[in-house]
Amino acid sequence: MDNFFTIIGGMGTIATELYIKQINQKTPAKNDQDYLNYILVNYSTIPDRSTYLMSREETINPLPYLLDTFKTQSALNPNFFVLTCNTAHYFFKELEKATDVPILHMPRLAVKEVTKTYPKGTKVGIIGTEGTIQNKIYDPFILEEGYDLVHPTLEIQRMVSTLIFDKIKQQNFLDKELYDQIINKMFTELNCEVVILGCTELSLMEDMENYQNNHVIDPQNVLAEESVKLALSYRNK
Repeated sequence: MDNFFTIIGGMGTIATELYIKQINQKTPAKNDQDYLNYILVNYSTIPDRSTYLMSREETINPLPYLLDTFKTQSALNPNFFVLTCNTAHYFFKELEKATDVPILHMPRLAVKEVTKTYPKGTKVGIIGTEGTIQNKIYDPFILEEGYDLVHPTLEIQRMVSTLIFDKIKQQNFLDKELYDQIINKMFTELNCEVVILGCTELSLMEDMENYQNNHVIDPQNVLAEESVKLALSYRNK
């Protein structure tokens, strides 16, 4: 298969399913052959990234599993990789060293999307897993653009963790009321001007509720846009 890319997904599976829907919807297609060529690795059994980052001595490190997957898939020579997990970007530098194939960087792309609309000094909030927030996966990219970074309060973080792990991952339940409360608290209590959704389970909520025109940035949606753009550029060479 020529001109294809590889998606390292399954973290979690339902969020990866949304990414597939997003790239297919964004692809200008009039017949089967117009859609993109890609391989999906739905690595659902990989150890949880956030759990490891929060309690490293007690849980399994997902990095060796990720490294093995990137090395194995690199042998197929895709044009580029997509990693559909925000928290897994904590390991991005190690993953880059494991392959000569470019890897799209979802947090960096999301912050670049913010720069298209919002000037320096804007209060940019970030919500996601505790692993993403406490390990500052988005922080350097937000700060280097001159934005005022806003982390969730402990109360909001607990609500976000409940939504991601207790509701979506454990019950496959998209709790609209809880998501709405979280978004509203980020804007009204913390005075954010834009909020980045730093977890693909939150992308599932955004796909349902659609706050994007009200100053919410969904990194997975941004990643899907860039994936289609890059894939089409390889096809048209």
